[in-house]
Amino acid sequence: MAKTPVDVSGTMLEPPEGLDPDCLLFLGDPDRKTYGPLTRGWMPVTAAIALGVGSVLSNVASRMPIGAGVHKHVLNTLLGLAIGEGAWRYREKFAAERDIQYYHYMIMHPEDFQAPERKKFSEVLQPWFPVR
Repeated sequence: MAKTPVDVSGTMLEPPEGLDPDCLLFLGDPDRKTYGPLTRGWMPVTAAIALGVGSVLSNVASRMPIGAGVHKHVLNTLLGLAIGEGAWRYREKFAAERDIQYYHYMIMHPEDFQAPERKKFSEVLQPWFPVR
């Protein structure tokens, strides 16, 4: 169930007449309907892989056996997961704040967001005569 949009001041926002109701997409996706299967986990997983592989490569660079210091590899991988999770949460928070500002601007200036005039494809095409 989608939540009703609330302004920064706590006022309930309703789209003005003539504004496309699909603009609620700017408020984010609290039900995660538009998320793909990899959307949630790509940041933590890639950060974990990067730190884990970096740990292994540090062993290779210092000419140590790859398996030396396995605890270091595991801890760096877990650290990468934590850093990736924090980065994902920061990005979500930043995007939500930005999107609510966009939506607020759309509410305050509905004249800038009118639906475009619909045209048939035949009205868009210009006459064309082949030159041979």
